[in-house]
Amino acid sequence: MNHPSAGRSFSDPGRSFANLEAALVATMVTASTDVALLLDKTGTVIDVAIREPDLFDDAQKRWIGEKFVDIVTVESRQKVQRLLTERSGEDAPARREINHPMPDGPDLPISYSVLSLSKDGSRLALGRDLRTMAVLQQKLVETQLALETDYARLRNAEAQYRVLFDTASEPIVIVDAGSRKVVEANTAARALFEIDGRRVVGQSAAALVAVSDLRDIDALFTAARKSGEAESGELMLSDGDGPVPVSVRFYRQHGAGRMSVRFLTGAGNGLAANAADLIGRAGHESPDAMVVVDPDFTITAVNESFLDLTEIATRNQAVGRSLAEMIGRRGVELGVLKTAIDSDGFVRNFSTVLNTQYGGTTEVDVSGSALDQNEKRFYGFSIRRSARLTVHPGPSEPFRSANDMTGLVGRVPLREIVRETADIIEQLCIEAALELTRNNRASAAEMLGLSRQSLYSKLRRYNIGDPGQDDSPA
Repeated sequence: MNHPSAGRSFSDPGRSFANLEAALVATMVTASTDVALLLDKTGTVIDVAIREPDLFDDAQKRWIGEKFVDIVTVESRQKVQRLLTERSGEDAPARREINHPMPDGPDLPISYSVLSLSKDGSRLALGRDLRTMAVLQQKLVETQLALETDYARLRNAEAQYRVLFDTASEPIVIVDAGSRKVVEANTAARALFEIDGRRVVGQSAAALVAVSDLRDIDALFTAARKSGEAESGELMLSDGDGPVPVSVRFYRQHGAGRMSVRFLTGAGNGLAANAADLIGRAGHESPDAMVVVDPDFTITAVNESFLDLTEIATRNQAVGRSLAEMIGRRGVELGVLKTAIDSDGFVRNFSTVLNTQYGGTTEVDVSGSALDQNEKRFYGFSIRRSARLTVHPGPSEPFRSANDMTGLVGRVPLREIVRETADIIEQLCIEAALELTRNNRASAAEMLGLSRQSLYSKLRRYNIGDPGQDDSPA
């Protein structure tokens, strides 16, 4: 029977297939589909053909003599009834996704279409295995969820960047390295340069300084691009103020060159001495824990969320302490963070652990950037609980994988990442050996294949225990 909407059919199937043997037709049906059910006019299964013998395990052996609706799942029965009652002579046979219950596993999805074979009502149900499609659909869903998670992280990182950028008391503009036009400006920069309704974004960077200093700002841009470091100078502003100290740093973003131009005006001269101003830059009211430290990781300022996360009662108890006591393992990971910030200017979503005041540990994600003021550098960190929300009850924690270091790939040279990772592994091995030997250092040194002098040197390096104490008895 020719169905125009089903595509091209044989012009004279009665003549073309008149001499085919029944066995050959049965072989063709089996080869062209995954499962075929021969049904009588009441919808009872008369015979079954399956291309792959293990598709249904042994379930199909019990189907002969059962009705089609009785060998499918409950929610599929209505679909089977529709297949059996729909008229197939007017159009291409419809397809329905039917699930067969499996005794020792999940339901098996099969896409069926039903063809009439004779006038007495016998029909043939042809089915295709949909497991491969189901797996692809599941992977598509998982990929979509992963993309949504990554997008959420990017939005969070952008929000943190905006807090740091817009709350900075110093005017900061971001300049495209190619066109030398301002592409972003923070609140302080807009207040300084947007005079008479002019917008600073879109202007040439040369319009921000006096005509007499155009060569000087161009020289700063060139030096920053060559060195990759912050280059400083003094420039007269376009409104005649100055000379004003200016710091320029070159970086790349999505393949495009950018210049971060910081105008060190008098608005932020008291920043280093005033902890409230420092934490104001880092987001005093942020729900994320915020902390500012000096180059030695001594805490200078914190917000309330940091106190909540670390279980420290007051700011006075936090200021002056070393952040290395709270983040990671004895400052090793903070050293990695500092290296990344000095190299790239920032770090995002670095996975580590935070040690609370009362001995607990919480997995966290750390983002940070550098804050330069009066020729002194500070580091601002935003700390939030990891999405995994894994909390270890005590100071002892299992070794985590190198995933902690993957966030630095592309920002820190490989040799530095390998060195820092090796330090962590070496430290944990020493601690494990001391624990296994009940702090017997001679036995621990032998277990690690080290001389006792070498072990003592490493104990001092990682500040493990008291390097001068006597060995415990064997």
